[in-house]
Amino acid sequence: MAIPHELADLLATERRNVFSVALDVDPTKPEHQTPNPAYRIWLRNALRQALAGIPERGRDEAQETAHRILAAVDRRPVRGRGLVIFAGPDVWDVRVLPVPVPHYLRYGLLDPTPLLWALREYTPYAVVAVYRDHAWIAVAHLGRAAVVEEDTLALDTRDWRFKAGRSDPSARRAGVGVGRGRQGDTFEARVDEHLRRFWRDVARAATRALVERRIDRAILAGPEEAVVAVRAMLPDATRTRVIGTVAIPAYASPEEILGRTLPVALADRHRQEAALVTELMERAVADGSAVLGLAATLEALAQGKLSTVVVARDFDAAVWECERCRYVTAAPVEACPVCGGAVGRTTVRQALPLAAVQHGALLEVVGPAAGPALADGIGGLLRYRPRGAARAPQAR
Repeated sequence: MAIPHELADLLATERRNVFSVALDVDPTKPEHQTPNPAYRIWLRNALRQALAGIPERGRDEAQETAHRILAAVDRRPVRGRGLVIFAGPDVWDVRVLPVPVPHYLRYGLLDPTPLLWALREYTPYAVVAVYRDHAWIAVAHLGRAAVVEEDTLALDTRDWRFKAGRSDPSARRAGVGVGRGRQGDTFEARVDEHLRRFWRDVARAATRALVERRIDRAILAGPEEAVVAVRAMLPDATRTRVIGTVAIPAYASPEEILGRTLPVALADRHRQEAALVTELMERAVADGSAVLGLAATLEALAQGKLSTVVVARDFDAAVWECERCRYVTAAPVEACPVCGGAVGRTTVRQALPLAAVQHGALLEVVGPAAGPALADGIGGLLRYRPRGAARAPQAR
C-alpha cells in the first residue's frame, strides 16, 4: 500500500526523539475491565524500560513526553479497541482505532508499522444487500460499518390494466401476484419486470458507489434469488470485485452487518497476503525478479529497483542509517558508503517506511497468517524482470 500522506509528512521530519506507541485497549477483554487495566500497566513498564536506554542528555526531554503519554491514557477511558500515539517534544498524534493493535513501543525515529498493518488489514469494503422490496449499500472500514445508500421497490398497480377481473388489493400491496390464469400470469409478469428493473438499478448503484469511493472489494447479501440476479447484472469489472456472499437480516444494524461480513473480508485479505508472499518466493527462485532477506532488500530498495517491499508485521532487526542521505544498510558501518556521512543505528521498522517513500516503493505489511512463510521476514518485488529471465508462475 502507499503510505498515507499525513504519515509520510510525519516520517519526512526525521525526528529521532519520538515515542511510537501501539496499545490493544479492547474494553471487552477482562484484563481491561479493572480500575487499572492491563494496557496501562504494560505502558508504564514499557516507558520505564525505554527511558532507561535513552542517553542522559536526552532523557529529561523524553521523560516529559512519557508523562504526557501516560496522562493522555490515564485522563479518560479510551474509546475504541486500539490506540496509536506518536509523541515527541513537537509531535503529538493520537489515533483511536475501532480495531485492536498489538502492544508495541519504540523510541527514536517514528515507527508506523502497527498503524500501517491495521489500515491494510481492515481496508474498506462495500456490502451490497438486496431483497425483493428494498436494498442498501454499506461501507465497512477499520471495524465500523455505515449504510451510505438505500432504496425501496414501490409498486403502484392502480394504472395497470388487465383483460378481465381485478387483482387482489393485498397482492398489489405486497408486490406478489396471487391470481390464477391469464390475469394472474400478467400481474406476476409485470411484478417480475419491475423486480428485474429494481435489481438492475441496484447493480448500477453498487458499481457507481465502488468507483466513487475507490473501493475494490464488495460482499453481496440477501436471498439467493436476488444475489444471483444482481451479480449477473454487474459489469465484468465490478463482478470481479465481489469477494463473497453472506446472509444478512433485511434490516440489519451496523453491528450485525460488520459481524457477518468482517470474517469474509479478513479471509480475503489473508488470501491476498498469502498470494503476495507466494509470488515473491516463486519469483525469487524462478527468475530472480524478487529479492529475499534484509540485506538484499535494503540494497535493491536503495538502488530504486523495488516496486513493492513486503515485510512481516512482527519482523524487526538492527540497521544502520546515514544521517545525511538516509542510506540504510543491514551491515554495521562507521561511515556511509554513499556520501561518507555519519551513520547511526536504528531498526528496520523505523527506517523502512521512510525509505519506501523516498524510493517510490509500495510497502506491504503482512500479518501473522502469511508472515511466517516469508523467508527472513522481508523481501521485495523488482520493478523490471532481469533481461532474458522467464516469467515465474503468478500466485493465485
